[in-house]
Amino acid sequence: MSKGYIYIASNNVGGDNKVNYINEAIFSAKSLRKVDPHSNITLYTDIKIKENVFSNIKIINMSLRCKQDILSDSPYDKSIYIDTDTYINYPINDLFDLLDKFELLGVSDYARKRNFPNMPEYMKIPYGFSEINGGIIGFKKCENFKKMMLLWNKYYNKYKSFMVWDQPSFRIALWESDIKMYVLPIEYNRRGLHTKEKCIKLKKKGDNRFQKDHLVTRIYHYHGLDKITDKEREIKAQSF
Repeated sequence: MSKGYIYIASNNVGGDNKVNYINEAIFSAKSLRKVDPHSNITLYTDIKIKENVFSNIKIINMSLRCKQDILSDSPYDKSIYIDTDTYINYPINDLFDLLDKFELLGVSDYARKRNFPNMPEYMKIPYGFSEINGGIIGFKKCENFKKMMLLWNKYYNKYKSFMVWDQPSFRIALWESDIKMYVLPIEYNRRGLHTKEKCIKLKKKGDNRFQKDHLVTRIYHYHGLDKITDKEREIKAQSF
């Protein structure tokens, strides 16, 4: 089976106007080449660029949050999608081996389950089925992946008028599909500490997207728990 990596980048469809997403993709792909020099890397973009770090550059029409429209077009049987704002610090080609057993790979997001009452399909899903961060997604072409992508498009388009992020609709699609998914350890998508702290601060400020039990530790697991206070448990667990 063919295998390769995918980036999607445009500076013309919105997002943070201080960020050059194409330059970010080039930087990330160069870090990937260092640890996996013979890899296939495809960039989807909307302008012609010359950059030999990519094996293939596909020029397409793009819009903001369009990965759910593009991933099905992957030229590979087994694909690893990578966001542009990344640096590949260690070989990750073992993910392709995981795709022999599983159909989709992802890493839990700090968003977990937010409060979106206008999305009933999202709200009925148990908290323990976390949002999957959209920045690292491994997948293989199969019927279950095709069905999941149809669901993702369906729910993204249903709610995009007020929900510009694609992770909530992705969560619904994963829950409602039969796709065989594996949640990777956090080493494969190490987010900045500021990302976690942002969620915690917004919750403390009363942001109604974050319910009172958001990121609350469910189970502590280490010796000596009976000898310390609730606050000390959190500090030692590094949860907050």
